[in-house]
Amino acid sequence: MADGAPQSRSKRFARELTALIGAPILVWLIGWAPSYAYTIMIAVICSLALFEFLVLGEKKGYPVQKVLSILLLLFLLSAFLLKTVSVEMGVFAILLILPAFYVFSHSSVDAALPASAVCVLGTLYIGMLGGALLRLRLDFGAAGPKLIFFLCVAVWAADAGAYYVGRRYGKTKLSPRVSPKKTVEGLVGGVVISLLAAAIVHFTFFPELPLLHALVAAMILAVAGVIGDLAESMWKRSADVKDSGTFLPGHGGFLDRMDSVLFTAPLLYSYWFLYVHHFRLI
Repeated sequence: MADGAPQSRSKRFARELTALIGAPILVWLIGWAPSYAYTIMIAVICSLALFEFLVLGEKKGYPVQKVLSILLLLFLLSAFLLKTVSVEMGVFAILLILPAFYVFSHSSVDAALPASAVCVLGTLYIGMLGGALLRLRLDFGAAGPKLIFFLCVAVWAADAGAYYVGRRYGKTKLSPRVSPKKTVEGLVGGVVISLLAAAIVHFTFFPELPLLHALVAAMILAVAGVIGDLAESMWKRSADVKDSGTFLPGHGGFLDRMDSVLFTAPLLYSYWFLYVHHFRLI
């Protein structure tokens, strides 16, 4: 215990310092920075998250292609922004180029299936979900930055609520095969905290999103965020690692911090577009 306590305090200090430095920068980039600065941030985060994902495959012994996959990821993200390039073209490029590379590479044929599958999955997964984060801010005018803030608050509040409630009251395992520490009680607690956070967001800076819609969206995001987190935990457990990376001291990697946000971004985009923006329900 004596040896573990200093290490725990050191990790907690690193975690708090990272949050103290990173939070103001993140808030500025989301709410007040020019669109190109926000776009660059998402491109960097997605590139690093994909790098971490591919390292998981590398730890399994697969000859993954990091540089090529990241270049294709950036092409896919650009397709969400440029009218001259469609998202379909980005998807086609990934599905055509990555398998073609392994046809002509010197890697073992036995490793070609898992290696190419990891590259394709990671690039499409992070690229498409990251593209939703781009469009969520850029497609809806002044509401865009508020939607990003709402997304982050709802998801991270649910994550914090699930952690503390699960620690105190958790008994029923949610997915013991993937994440033994997650509990049904924690999930319920996370949803409740997310609902409270959504109400605060509505009454403080986002009145355009009616309270009922804020609560419904928060519930969807809280549950989906847990699924996104479990999916990443499943991949990490398969690769026998605790964190996806070490880019964020005390927090692990970018994929660790962004898994739930990436997973839920398309859901909030669809909710706002279909039920709020398109059909003018508010």
